[in-house]
Amino acid sequence: MMAAFRRLGLLACAFLAAPLSFATENTTPREMWHSAVEMQYAELSAASERLETSAARFCQGPDEALRQRLEDDWLSAYQAWQAVRFIQFGPVEQNSRGWQLQFWPDRKNLVGRKVNGWLKAPDAPDAQAIARDSVAIQGFPALEYLLYDDAMDQQALGEPNACALMQAITTHLADTTSALQRDWQAFGEHYLATADYTETTLASAIQALELLEDKRLGEPMGLKGAPANGYLAEAWRSDNSIRLVESSLEGLRTGFLPGLTALLREVDALPLAEAFRDQLDKTLAQASEQPSGLVSALDDEAVFRGLQSLYLDISQLRHLLGNEVAGELGLVRGFNSSDGD
Repeated sequence: MMAAFRRLGLLACAFLAAPLSFATENTTPREMWHSAVEMQYAELSAASERLETSAARFCQGPDEALRQRLEDDWLSAYQAWQAVRFIQFGPVEQNSRGWQLQFWPDRKNLVGRKVNGWLKAPDAPDAQAIARDSVAIQGFPALEYLLYDDAMDQQALGEPNACALMQAITTHLADTTSALQRDWQAFGEHYLATADYTETTLASAIQALELLEDKRLGEPMGLKGAPANGYLAEAWRSDNSIRLVESSLEGLRTGFLPGLTALLREVDALPLAEAFRDQLDKTLAQASEQPSGLVSALDDEAVFRGLQSLYLDISQLRHLLGNEVAGELGLVRGFNSSDGD
């Protein structure tokens, strides 16, 4: 019943988002952003539901084919989250939903400790128990631990406790992303009527690029004043750090760029939009050429040079948006999201 309810919400919100495909010169930047993000949240919700289904099927009769499908669906849902991660305000802030989906950075291995605690618990959790627990156990990193951590060699994923935990987490993820999609749609009237959200959306995208440059690449690669440490990277267990970076860039391309272009057109600064688009395309191409992971690249000089090029491209993208575009639009910068943890 829950899955059917989510599907009804997905169909309704996809219909409401459809006007983006027919955007005209009269479509405002915030209208374009709201519709684009609505479709991204809809894809995140649908991908999370597919992941929930894959987990249930695997646990009914574990085999290699179902295990591969489960891993593929986990990555697809994680990438769908990365695509809309540049939105750091609104419904995603409620109940720390962003942290529920992705507890990171995790310098103290809280994810591993939480997973192992539940694996050893006398009673298997359900989604409600996971919802009441820490954000460290609620999202994609906890599932990654179950799927990829070396410690799981001693705890087969198909065993009852591990399967129950995985299904509880995937159901919580599906519930959370479905609610996030619905709440973003409900947020639309306020978002569209409030002029300040133009600046908020721009600032959120700038912060996303700051996070990409400083935390998601710079620190693990050892480019921020401390030695390289691959365990600081996202998705290091599955070696998918760079695929997630690529998904974030693609999300900016599809969810943010159209509205930005419309906004810059309004102030007769279309060349800046074209420069940002060209740099984003270049950066995406660079990301697509890199291996999927970051940890293995740290010991390979040739591969590391490719990551350095990607880092420089992201730095240039951040400069374009945070300095040139922001300056043209009179955006006042304040708190840097990459400061601290």
